[in-house]
Amino acid sequence: MPIAEYQARAHAMTASIRNKTLLLAGGIALLLLASTPAVSTAVVTGKYMHNLSNFYGNVGYDWCRPYFDLKTGEIYVASGGTVQIFNSAGMEIYTFSDGELGTIQDISTDVGGNILTLSWKYPDFFIGKCNYRGELKKEIRPTGIPADGYPDFSPNRMVHRNGEIYLVDRIRLRVAVLDRDGAFLRGYDIAPLIEVKDDERQANDIFGFSLDGEGNMLFTVPAQFKAYRMTPDGKIESFGKRGSGPGKFGVVSGIAADGKGNILVADTLRSVVMIFDKNFQFQTEFGYRGLAPGKLIGPRDLESDGDARVFVTQMRKRGVSVFSLSEN
Repeated sequence: MPIAEYQARAHAMTASIRNKTLLLAGGIALLLLASTPAVSTAVVTGKYMHNLSNFYGNVGYDWCRPYFDLKTGEIYVASGGTVQIFNSAGMEIYTFSDGELGTIQDISTDVGGNILTLSWKYPDFFIGKCNYRGELKKEIRPTGIPADGYPDFSPNRMVHRNGEIYLVDRIRLRVAVLDRDGAFLRGYDIAPLIEVKDDERQANDIFGFSLDGEGNMLFTVPAQFKAYRMTPDGKIESFGKRGSGPGKFGVVSGIAADGKGNILVADTLRSVVMIFDKNFQFQTEFGYRGLAPGKLIGPRDLESDGDARVFVTQMRKRGVSVFSLSEN
């Protein structure tokens, strides 16, 4: 075979192999792109909507505990011995105050539409079961709480979920879970789980406490500059770093989860609400110190509507601000 013809055939064969290799590589790349799910880069942000109000304007509080009723869409706010109820638009529709309820630390509703209060009346506490008018029908006294594991148990936070009542002693770092009649079901001593010694409990007290959509307990410990997520079987994770920049913790307070599992944490010192995804990755923050609408003064407690709204309590009688959450 002439050398020229041999070289021509060799070049042709090489070109063919190269083209087939490129086609195969392109096909594999397309297949990988088609089979790999898209990674969302959307960031959740908060937008100010309004404050809870009545016909006289924004309702201010020195201290309050908000609760959102998933069934009715109403917002309950307990403050001292008074409970105010707001409709889904944030306008007050009813108020009740019953001396028999004592000082109301927290409030919720049950599946039957009854109002539940965590009430303190000297010398102890009880769960008040009220009708829709706020009239006390029954005092539920907890039974079966182990005396040795819960010395001087003094709850100041209550969460009702699926027929179970979570009572939280935030100072002593203990949680007791009761059934609807007040019988003890199970409990959690949080102190050893977060490496707090018995004589250090009061210096490492819990501030914010809530349940997410999966039944995990979320809580903050300001002295540790940390937020925690604990599963029902006691497995615990933490996140948070001390600092003054975005996503850092100054004095952490309220905590809640939205409908997509994002975790919101209020910082009283920095006057912001931070948003973290379910993997504890910082997304953004909103609020910031100021008197203009949408600004915050010492945000304290948080309450989620289980979807895309969050209710933020504040200091200096700034009331409860309502923010909507959306992806940008």
